[in-house]
Amino acid sequence: MLARLRTWLNRHPFEVFVLLLALLPQIYLSLSNPNTILDWYNSDDGFYYFQAARNLAEGYGFTFDRINPTNGFHPLWLFLITPVFALAQSDVLLPLRVLMLLSALISAGSAILLYRLLLRQGAGPGGALAGLLWIIVPRIHDLVLHSGTEAGLNAFCLLLFWAALVRTPAVRGGRLNLGGLLALGGLASLAVLARLDNVFFVAAGGIWLWLRSWQPPNSPVLQGNPWAWRFQVAAAFLAPVALTLAAYVAWNLLAFGTATPVSGQVKLWWGTLRNTAYGFPVKNWVDFGGQFFTDHPELGPWSLATASLYAAAEGLLTWLGQAVSVPARRMALLALGGILAALAGGLVWAERKFVRSAAVSLGLLPFFVGCFLQIAYYKFGGSVAQQPWYWMAQMIWLLFGLGLLLAALLRWLGRVLPAAGRLAPVLGGLAALGLTLFYLGHLQGAIRQPGDGSNHFYLHRARWLQANVEPGARVAITGSGNLGYFSQGITIVNMDGLMNTVDYLHALQAERGAQYLAELGVDYIFGNEYILTQTNPYGPMLEGHLQPYSQYLFGEDRVLPLWRFVP
Repeated sequence: MLARLRTWLNRHPFEVFVLLLALLPQIYLSLSNPNTILDWYNSDDGFYYFQAARNLAEGYGFTFDRINPTNGFHPLWLFLITPVFALAQSDVLLPLRVLMLLSALISAGSAILLYRLLLRQGAGPGGALAGLLWIIVPRIHDLVLHSGTEAGLNAFCLLLFWAALVRTPAVRGGRLNLGGLLALGGLASLAVLARLDNVFFVAAGGIWLWLRSWQPPNSPVLQGNPWAWRFQVAAAFLAPVALTLAAYVAWNLLAFGTATPVSGQVKLWWGTLRNTAYGFPVKNWVDFGGQFFTDHPELGPWSLATASLYAAAEGLLTWLGQAVSVPARRMALLALGGILAALAGGLVWAERKFVRSAAVSLGLLPFFVGCFLQIAYYKFGGSVAQQPWYWMAQMIWLLFGLGLLLAALLRWLGRVLPAAGRLAPVLGGLAALGLTLFYLGHLQGAIRQPGDGSNHFYLHRARWLQANVEPGARVAITGSGNLGYFSQGITIVNMDGLMNTVDYLHALQAERGAQYLAELGVDYIFGNEYILTQTNPYGPMLEGHLQPYSQYLFGEDRVLPLWRFVP
């Protein structure tokens, strides 16, 4: 047994390194003081999941506030973390500590899949770089480990599906590979349940699979009727996906009265409103182009790359002594982008045989098609309030491309400068060491001063609210995730609708939101004064229903009014 383990470890050094790099620091951090744990989770959306999982584990069903049933979540992540949040009955911080370890394991799995996908294409060094970057790049690390959302699981399931897709043949032993295609469809279903917009990648990958299996195997029956073969391939792959989606839609209709998550419907409705705090929808191709290439982390699908380019452009202007104006920034960006594109293009051309073969085998084009379809859905579909973790697939595609470019560069150097090629392993090791030290330094910055967390915003606000309203009070607030999770003895109602019932959304759309809150027995309204009194839909909805009651102060600049709700 030990000999087998030693053999496996010797054969998979990168996988072991990545697993240790991802997990060991998280073990250390997860045992840290409460201030560190509380500050670790930086997204209120993550706490939507935490509270829903906690309620599910305690037998309240699929609900955020223990009153209204809701489906405003991606199911696979909620189901995965529900056992973890059963631990909240003894200590609300304990599940947050355990989740740090679970997220690290998922992140390591994604890094290993990235590495193996590129290794399969003869791009081992590029795969190692891509996998290492997945672990250490602060932007990816923050989304996968700090957000508490489905980001990490989404990336892992998408990579798992794609890894199976590139190696699953439609033919095995001269016959339809029924078992392989059904298993592939099962992995596609998991990807969709991890995040529903992965359906675009399943569609793009399925079409690619179908086209590469276009010609039937050498069978008298199938050769005479090629469309029967094509139908069999499509049916075997799509059957698990179709059954999963049908079951999911049926469950939503029966349990929640709507076919799709209410959170997505709310964001589409916000896109129809004027004067809302949630952004604006894309109206034309100019808007689409601006958001396609922007460095904004929420709006920009490719911001993992464009943010660095924009920063480099500004740095170049500063170095040249030029003012950083919008026109100058654009010119510098075009110049830098053009230079990088020319260098990458020259490298691709020099190693075109390898790059073409690897890109085709990896499915780089169909993966990009999936990326584009997903972007177009959000940008042209009218949805607003997009979040950075929507764009995990685009980050994967960029790392695919970077890995292939590095592999092409090493091949080219090995051919024109053999001595440099021999130095590549040494330089690669030094680069890996430098990146690892950078990563560990980044994590060191996450450790906070010792304390019990009572002065942290999450706990401080919850305890202030509990002290200023009567036990059992119902308080409505937008962005209610962490307040709902940490409050005790009172009920926090999600007022923006993302984790509420579809009936509440219909009431908002019919301008009966205040009536719905009154029927729900809401006693107080709490939150950002500007959003609740000056923007749609809350200003018109709450006009005449707010009676000033108290005011929460945190730090020097955070002021949140508490109103009594007057039906």
